[in-house]
Amino acid sequence: MKKQINSIIIIIILFTILLFGKQNGSISGTIIDAKTASPLIGVNIILENTNLGGITDSDGYFKLTQIPPQSYNVRFSMIGYSGLKKLNIEVRPGNQTNLNIELEQTIIEGEEITVTASAFHKSKGAVVSERSIDLGEIRMNPASQGDIQRSVQVIPSVTSGADQTNEIIVRGGMPGENLFLIDDIEIPNPNHFGVPGSGGGPINLINAEFVQNIDFYAGAYPAMFGDKASSVMNIRFREGADKVQGTVDLGMAGVGGSIEGPISKKGSFLATYHKSYLDLVTKNIGLSTVPRYWNAQMKAVYQLSKNNKLIINGVYGNDNITIDANESDSWSRGAQFVDVKDYTYAVGTTLLTNWNKKSFSKFTVYQNASYYWYDIDRYVKDSVRIDRFDKDYLETESAVKFFYSKAFSNKFDMQLGAQAKNIDLDYDEKAYKDTLFRYINDSTKHVIKSFDEATNDVKENTQKYYAFISFTTKISSKLKLITGLRLDHLEMNSKTTISPRLGLSYSFSPVTSVNFGYGKHYQAPDYNQIILNINENKPTISSKYSDQIILGLEHYPTESIKTTVEIFNKNYHDIPIYNSLTSVMKDTSQAYEDNEYYVNKQTARSKGIEFFMQKKMFDKWYGIVSYSFSKTEAKDMRYNKWYSWDYDYRNVLNLVAGYKIRKSKNQSIFKTIVMTGSDEFTTSISYRYMGGRPYTKPTYYTDLRQWYVDDTQFNTHRYPAYNRFDMTFQWKVRMKNKYLVGYLNLQNVFNVDNVWEYSYNDDGSRETIAQYKIFPVGGFILEF
Repeated sequence: MKKQINSIIIIIILFTILLFGKQNGSISGTIIDAKTASPLIGVNIILENTNLGGITDSDGYFKLTQIPPQSYNVRFSMIGYSGLKKLNIEVRPGNQTNLNIELEQTIIEGEEITVTASAFHKSKGAVVSERSIDLGEIRMNPASQGDIQRSVQVIPSVTSGADQTNEIIVRGGMPGENLFLIDDIEIPNPNHFGVPGSGGGPINLINAEFVQNIDFYAGAYPAMFGDKASSVMNIRFREGADKVQGTVDLGMAGVGGSIEGPISKKGSFLATYHKSYLDLVTKNIGLSTVPRYWNAQMKAVYQLSKNNKLIINGVYGNDNITIDANESDSWSRGAQFVDVKDYTYAVGTTLLTNWNKKSFSKFTVYQNASYYWYDIDRYVKDSVRIDRFDKDYLETESAVKFFYSKAFSNKFDMQLGAQAKNIDLDYDEKAYKDTLFRYINDSTKHVIKSFDEATNDVKENTQKYYAFISFTTKISSKLKLITGLRLDHLEMNSKTTISPRLGLSYSFSPVTSVNFGYGKHYQAPDYNQIILNINENKPTISSKYSDQIILGLEHYPTESIKTTVEIFNKNYHDIPIYNSLTSVMKDTSQAYEDNEYYVNKQTARSKGIEFFMQKKMFDKWYGIVSYSFSKTEAKDMRYNKWYSWDYDYRNVLNLVAGYKIRKSKNQSIFKTIVMTGSDEFTTSISYRYMGGRPYTKPTYYTDLRQWYVDDTQFNTHRYPAYNRFDMTFQWKVRMKNKYLVGYLNLQNVFNVDNVWEYSYNDDGSRETIAQYKIFPVGGFILEF
């Protein structure tokens, strides 16, 4: 017995040594010229506050080994190029951290050869309203919860409609006005439980751990992007490591994992899978309405030859929810049973070719699809359910695109490109018989209008095309000019648009510049809007567009602090609206007219001023202060009067702060208690204030037992102002070749009753639908 006990003790000791023994990690990657994509030879790489460093080889590749696990600031510098510093880069025990770096050429005048490094990366092709966000910043924002769309909502130009969705609303615009790209592949809506025509949802399906960086453009964006009226989110995935490693995560949101590694000696791969699991325990905890979803994504890179690289990407998400509400439930909104099934995917491949040291091209083939299925029923007597509305919606896009970039010198370069897209639409809608009653009293009613069963079965095929050209000219070391022109064509409405772009930047000093941008941004109508007009034999509608003028001042007090002030003016034209909204409604029966169609008759305008200040985590702390004041109005065509548009919040304030503590030999008692046995502890807080969102108060008609917006002026009321405070805590425990990460996110810590909207019931009463109350989200991640 004693020998057995001794054996067990020895096994435990050996296991502990193996598990918790120290093992170093590594950092590797490739560094290229941002304009030509050519590998850069001789770039210096330094890990600050260490004796570690290296230099890139003939392929632009570097690898630093035997690095003790923790986070580091990594500096990249080369004469003739602007230096870059990547902050808060994690090195994990036994693992490899892969970095893909792009450096910008700079003009050297006279004897100047000093290379300085900035922690801020400038998004390509823009001088105003741009932000580049990396994984560390996504992690540090408590309000984002790892959601890439929520992570950009700290930018002063960006708001969201509600906690329940991560929709990106930019400078008073509307849902569905943001373009999403993943490594040159378009994806209409990268979210679970999305809504057709929008760009948001409650849960983003992209794994933020795959993100290398996100370039976000809030206006006057480059000519290579288009067909959206407000903004662009250009997402770049990192490449996999040259050794097999991965993660396993378990949290309240679900369970999943990822793996990455080499493909022979010429490539790498990344893959991840995540699934919700609340549906597995609903019977035990008494929940009837629980979302079910899963997603997967991958990236593979293979070097075909010295000058040709193949890149393959894929993203897929699948979700389902069933809502079975009773008659008095304010969420039902007239439908007591709702069943929803969706899926979305985007998959494609890109051939990257370096033609020479001055030019490169990308040839991309991709496909995306969005599927939505709705079954909406209503309860009648004795819990009998009758059909009310069904919808089966599939939209598939297949595209071929080409991009070419050439640097004629370090002062002048050109980009051009084109895309051809084939679109297949399959819509099947069915509205079942219904009746509108007039009530004399509680027991007497008579029919005033009956609605026959209506179906809409649409199968359409159409094409979209675009072409663009853009030039960047460095007139001097202080003055840069960007010009561009874009052409878009939609075959479905036979409309062609031409949109110019202009950017101008003047540097008073290496750290201070004034910037100007202009862009005309067209956005094609939703396909179902065009189809409706075709079915009604009405004139086809054209693209809406926004004219945007932006003037900004940019200043870098230190290499880790950035401040900007921008003023903007954004005017919308030719917005499609229902023809009934162009004249005063005579009576409520007009609300049920069958001849509704769209006309390009609405205009809107937005103007404001924005302040942004960010300190990146250069040492131990991180922070953001952003504030915007804006006024957004649309014209009511019935009265020819301006009114506050739907997302006219006026005042928006965001505050974010984070602090990181690392284990040290002679740490204080307080530090020891806070770290609770971990090797690294991070805490961050965020606060958001938004002015009240406008809404239109409907009128209740007792005899119809219905609410209507008849001749009421729009958005004359506002919801209460929005306030929310969030906190995040993260612990890291270092093992021999693993990291165990624990996290806890607290949303709406003070449990503020933020109003989402009001629900208007058939009995004339009104109920409040709240946004998220206090809500903890926690879990564990094992990195191996």
